[in-house]
Amino acid sequence: MSPDDAESDSDSPSDAPRSDDRSSLSRRQLLGLVGGAGAVGGIGWFRPTWLPDPVTDWLTTVYPDPPSNYVWRPPVSDEHADAAVANLESVVERAEELRSRVDRDSVDEDTWFHLRGSPAGGHLESAKDWGSARDRLRSATAGIQYAGETVGYATVALGDDDPEFLVERGRELDRAADDLASSLSEYRVSDPGRDLAFLYAIERLLSVTRIEISWDGVDDGGESMDYSAHDFAGEWGSQLQAQQRLRTARHHREQYRANLGDDATPYRDRLADAIDAFWTRIDEYPRRSEMRTTIEEERDLDQSTPYGAARWELFTLCFDNDARYLGDYERGLTAKQFVDTARALLARRAHDFALGALDVEPGDTDYDSGRSFRAKRRAMRNFRATRDEYDSPIAGIVASEAASRIRAGDVSLEMGDGPAWKERVESAVYYLVGAGMMRELGNAVEPVVNRDAT
Repeated sequence: MSPDDAESDSDSPSDAPRSDDRSSLSRRQLLGLVGGAGAVGGIGWFRPTWLPDPVTDWLTTVYPDPPSNYVWRPPVSDEHADAAVANLESVVERAEELRSRVDRDSVDEDTWFHLRGSPAGGHLESAKDWGSARDRLRSATAGIQYAGETVGYATVALGDDDPEFLVERGRELDRAADDLASSLSEYRVSDPGRDLAFLYAIERLLSVTRIEISWDGVDDGGESMDYSAHDFAGEWGSQLQAQQRLRTARHHREQYRANLGDDATPYRDRLADAIDAFWTRIDEYPRRSEMRTTIEEERDLDQSTPYGAARWELFTLCFDNDARYLGDYERGLTAKQFVDTARALLARRAHDFALGALDVEPGDTDYDSGRSFRAKRRAMRNFRATRDEYDSPIAGIVASEAASRIRAGDVSLEMGDGPAWKERVESAVYYLVGAGMMRELGNAVEPVVNRDAT
């Protein structure tokens, strides 16, 4: 049992009163302590409730969060990043050449607004300046959207816009995404924890690519659709960005294939079985609409009390229906569906744990800052213990939602727009949902990652 499983919602041993000299510290001495460099590390040996609420709120936000580099991402080679930057440069050159041919007096103010600035919105300079290949690729991919839109606006201004060209190019990109997805369909793995992470990363790029090329140029009745310069330019930029994402997806596919050994095993059936098992468990929980009705009917709950605010925030975080509705852009992406469905199950399982750990009752009118601090500390203990136990790239990807919840608790505490108790209880909800998800992580990933599991 981990320290978090043993920890109840009452004060932990580190929060209990001390009989030594520490218990006699004055408020002034305590404030001097938390103002020093050892504040966050030293807070563990006394009760957070000894401190003024503003100090404890601050300590909560500076208490360590899950590291931003916790979630594994596939490596990016310098050659691939450089090719993306060169691609962006060529689009910028094309945009500038077309823009130079546009008569300022022949276009409206909105079109000229989009033509007059830097085609890449500053991303070309960033893509050249960043040191790491990943950062250069990110800036180049973002800049291609902006520069592509400039090409689109200029094309419209010059009277050369052809929606059929965009429709056909979109279909070609869609077919290319399908072909790439089909090339992975066996989901062969040598090291499940690593190889499934590569497959997820590739499929996530494919899903975004499909979303970016969704414009087909016709309305619901099959007639040619009227479009604005904004529509045309936006689609032009999205398609160029989709082309770059496909290049990156192929780059990662080659890395994935290079890692496979002679012992590679097809994992498609195991992923499908895991997804089915997840749904069997998810169906044991109320649907989002049912849960909403339950909360609305329970004492006419609103968010004017700590208990009501907690229940509604938990409902929002734990009962999202997105995983139930697979759009066309998700077709054939089994590794991504595995991750998305696992996260949906973990969120539901976190609901009751978080509600119990919050220790909030219907009659409460306040929520102490020390409880928020303890919630974050508990979340981070769970996070660290689980990360150490399930240390694989795919486990980190599944757990990334929990890590995001813990980090988001700080935002809720720092940027809340209500009374102090509301900010504190909502931040505690985020922390404890993250903790609850981490507690269940092994049940989601171990049956797949462990090649000996049956």
